[in-house]
Amino acid sequence: MIIKMQTVATPDEIAAIEARVHALGYTTGKMVGAQVTLIGVYGDISRLPTDELGQMPGVERLIPISRAYKRAAQKGDPLKPIHVPVDIGGVLAGGSDLVVIAGPCSVESERQVMDAARMVKEAGAQCLRGGVVKYRSSPYSGWEGLGSSDHDSLRRSLELIVRAGREFGMPTVVEILDQADVSLYEDAGVACLQVGEPNSKNQALLNRLRDTTLPVIHKRGNSLDTEAYLLWVERVMTAGKENVILCERGITSCNRYTRNTLDLGSVAAFHYQLSGLPVAVDASHGTGIRDLVFPLTLAGIMAGASVVLVEAHPNPLIAKSDGMQGLFPEQLQGLVRAAREAWLARARTDREYVPTVALQRTYEARMQADRARFFGED
Repeated sequence: MIIKMQTVATPDEIAAIEARVHALGYTTGKMVGAQVTLIGVYGDISRLPTDELGQMPGVERLIPISRAYKRAAQKGDPLKPIHVPVDIGGVLAGGSDLVVIAGPCSVESERQVMDAARMVKEAGAQCLRGGVVKYRSSPYSGWEGLGSSDHDSLRRSLELIVRAGREFGMPTVVEILDQADVSLYEDAGVACLQVGEPNSKNQALLNRLRDTTLPVIHKRGNSLDTEAYLLWVERVMTAGKENVILCERGITSCNRYTRNTLDLGSVAAFHYQLSGLPVAVDASHGTGIRDLVFPLTLAGIMAGASVVLVEAHPNPLIAKSDGMQGLFPEQLQGLVRAAREAWLARARTDREYVPTVALQRTYEARMQADRARFFGED
């Protein structure tokens, strides 16, 4: 259950609601927005005195939420959904503008990451991404990253990408593998932590990320259905953390041509129905094929993504990891331009989107008359 307070609700009225709910034996979680405060009520709400709570001063309305995930869930009315943007080092993801996060799969050298940052900036992206420690499913898979040998190498690698981002005025997004390294990333000046697919169910890491003030991009595990994925996202948010971004990067399917199958249906479900968090699409990992990143990224934007993750390299033919899916600089420039056009197109076409709830009662009232008209039924 979500208790939505009025915009004019006073701190005392909010505190009174929390006190009453606690007295009834429930726990709460408060989400304070710029204009609206939401109070989440956790537990079996079947015995909750909803009439009493609904009439308390400052309450606008009660919103039942039947889904197991509460904080990651959409908390608005179906006709007026609430989408909460996330700040990545001054870049607002999930707001009125499309956000493009681009860069190489991994930081390979100081010269390479500087050239990559220049390429990303010139293409028009707002954030620089790059890994310093790479997850490998096999010890024979190859290079594990410039920062993989020890803490000193990790620190130096983080300094390289942060310096490159600052040189070109971009916040940095870096994947983290180990919960023990969170403070190291924070101290280095990383703007956003990325949880990669292999760690999407890393309980220790996700629990630790509750405590960081940095935003988190949580990539969906390739075997997780939508509810299971949102429950793992919920784990990061249970202590009150709000600045989390969902990321669709492909799931396992019977398709063998692409690296994964980009689940655009879930992108749409996350944005239009299930969640108020910003949604990112990563067609680089979703396809693993350079020439498919362009069309699938645009499709992801039209499906509901407000953030784009894309891998690009100054010369992907010599990249030490994931070169097959990394874009050439010219391809990145074209993608960013096209992505912005797709974003504008979605803004126009979204005006025609009508949720079923807006029409259902009207058509329910016509059911008997329409049965008689169409089928001759009384």
